[in-house]
Amino acid sequence: MESSIFAIFLWLASTTILTQANTIPHQHSILLKNIEVLDGEGKYILGWEISGDEIIFEIEAETLGWVGFGISPQGGMTGADIFIGGVLSDGSPYSQDRFGIGRMEPRLDVHEDWRLLEAMELPSMGKTILKFSRLLNTCDDEDYPIGNDTSRLIWAMGAADVIQYHGIDRRGTKSTNLIHAELPELDLDKLTRYILMADVEMPSVHTSYRCTFHKGPELTEKQHVVGFSAVLPSVEALQHTHHANLYNCFVPADSGLTPDEVFGNYTIDTGFAGGDCYDYDTTLPIWYCMTGSFYVWAKGGKTLVFPENVGYPIGEQAGTHQHEAAVITLGHEVDVSLLVPPNISDYKVVGHCGAECTQHWPEGGINIFNSLLHSHLSGRKIKARHFRGTEELPWIDFDGHYDFDYQQNKALLSHVNIQPGDHITVECDYDSTWKNGEIVLGGLGTREEMCEAIVWYYPRMDTYDLCASSYETDAHIREFGVTQYRTEVTPMLAKYIIEAPPSLEGDFQSSISYKFNWTQEFLTEFTQKRRYGIQRGSCMKRGGDNSLEFDVSYPADFVEYVPDDGCQV
Repeated sequence: MESSIFAIFLWLASTTILTQANTIPHQHSILLKNIEVLDGEGKYILGWEISGDEIIFEIEAETLGWVGFGISPQGGMTGADIFIGGVLSDGSPYSQDRFGIGRMEPRLDVHEDWRLLEAMELPSMGKTILKFSRLLNTCDDEDYPIGNDTSRLIWAMGAADVIQYHGIDRRGTKSTNLIHAELPELDLDKLTRYILMADVEMPSVHTSYRCTFHKGPELTEKQHVVGFSAVLPSVEALQHTHHANLYNCFVPADSGLTPDEVFGNYTIDTGFAGGDCYDYDTTLPIWYCMTGSFYVWAKGGKTLVFPENVGYPIGEQAGTHQHEAAVITLGHEVDVSLLVPPNISDYKVVGHCGAECTQHWPEGGINIFNSLLHSHLSGRKIKARHFRGTEELPWIDFDGHYDFDYQQNKALLSHVNIQPGDHITVECDYDSTWKNGEIVLGGLGTREEMCEAIVWYYPRMDTYDLCASSYETDAHIREFGVTQYRTEVTPMLAKYIIEAPPSLEGDFQSSISYKFNWTQEFLTEFTQKRRYGIQRGSCMKRGGDNSLEFDVSYPADFVEYVPDDGCQV
């Protein structure tokens, strides 16, 4: 077992709370607005900024040889748009536009779209500095169009100016958002830091959920959270922490209990280290917390900062007020009907938040300003679609190059207004080929799947924090030819056991993976029903009693939104 420390930092003042990420400073000379250390050690530092329809990059690399940089569809050489440059021994600069074709020297691109702006060597420091630019979208099939979704950056360095294979120790990949909303500048002198920290010894199981309780600050008036960030200060914490939810626990006044009576023996500051959230025998008072989710961090996440004049209220129970923010989860329910067939590289799962739910949302609607698109290891693309009547509006958020290790609470470039009666669909594309013939089921573990958009919005609703759908469970199971099955209650999700017919007897996941005959005819019908058929929708306040259920699918006869790529002749 390994120890894993997870922390959240908060700054507290009369009106604001902020959490701050723990970053390791690296000295560099780059003056561009955005900085990213691509190698983790400060030997390869990237800066960039957007200027109109152009993006400007600057690299400071610890080499006197060639320097390579690229943008890749999946984080490898194949299909990557690559810039290579450097300074020769006589002081003359050079650069090349190349295209990746696998694990070999990338070939020259017919179109020179990268433009070298500056190049210099610092021999005394053993460094090369390159500044170069490119259009965001060159309309060249061998160039990567840069958008607001995840960009997988690849980098490499050579020991000399002869361009050849770089070796495994002088290359890497890292994901980031090259285009992103500008975050407001925060005056940290007006904020007070508040720290939540848990030091957990990880159990020797594949997936576990740990609950710890932290006593909040003593507040004499309402305050507002304006940002969050998680700190994982060790290799073990980075490796083993998948995601974390922060809840605002609340003891109802009519319970006759005080917060100290409910939580007094369970908080970190009393020496209680927490426990398994799903342990049947647990005495943890988690049910007082399930309705108050106000921060979700997932693997690779960075700092979340709210827009100006928007905050999450704490210190008292707040009603619905403009600029008071909250979180709602949209997408597909996490259950057995979220199923990706075996050996398929491009399979789509959809979950709906229907007009039957949104028609009860506030007059004037809600405004989404931040989005966390979430799936697990099989996820490849995610899109949150927005419909009003029969018209599809621009997508709320999308990621055409989803990276499980880079899941961001992403500030949207513009706030999206969802009107009462609008419809939202979350679509997730999956690849199950890595599981070698096994299906992928919805679940809480990383080898299982979720399909969610967790969005921040204002004004705050106290009535709903989940709007999702799923294919009806009994119909789903019986369509495989199952005539009899039973469920086993587990600490996490229900487990399904097939009892008949004998040819499919056993655990549902194993049987449908290895005993069921996935014919092309069945797969086509299965796919059509799950994607376009009727699902069971629900919207609710988790832990509350205000819930709605309804049948839902895509809006009928809608006109699809097609973004302009700027390349049509």
